[in-house]
Amino acid sequence: MASVFRLGASVALLVAACASTMRPASTKTIEARDLYPLQTGNAWSYDVDTGEASTTLAVTRVESFDGRIAEVRTGQTLLRYEVLSQGIRVPSADEWVLRAPLEEGATWAGRGGRTARLVSTGLRVETRAGTFDDCVLVSETGGKLELEVQTVYCASVGPVLVESTMRSNVSDRALTVSARLRGYEVSPTSSTRR
Repeated sequence: MASVFRLGASVALLVAACASTMRPASTKTIEARDLYPLQTGNAWSYDVDTGEASTTLAVTRVESFDGRIAEVRTGQTLLRYEVLSQGIRVPSADEWVLRAPLEEGATWAGRGGRTARLVSTGLRVETRAGTFDDCVLVSETGGKLELEVQTVYCASVGPVLVESTMRSNVSDRALTVSARLRGYEVSPTSSTRR
């Protein structure tokens, strides 16, 4: 169960939504690379809620980006993403983090065998790190672990809210891990927030 929890937490840090803090904003056209800026040195910190009495701080950082392949570290986990004109994908599989067209209702093969669906666009989201416009909500469901992951990505910022829920077949209980953006540093837009 501990390894499943760690997997859930890792997934949660990469990518969900707290509906009470989201509202429609604009209808500006954006691309996947705008929603998850993967330049070397970009970093995000999250308050992670595992249901315990206090939250945990987690940091995700882009260790390298050669213009096509990005290496992103969260704790002990190093992930590789390929940035293409069609979106951002896992290079070792036909799994996508974000994929064009970024329109409500669009679906694609998500990570871990899940199906991803773009639920909403043009959202405005409030977090401890600030208020962000031009956000999208992506929901991933299914896969081997029957994990449900909801992620809100915001233009020029990256993932700001992530919620990962796994149901136990034995007890019919749900384990939910959520991550909320606490601070970030993203370049080359010279937009730095803490």
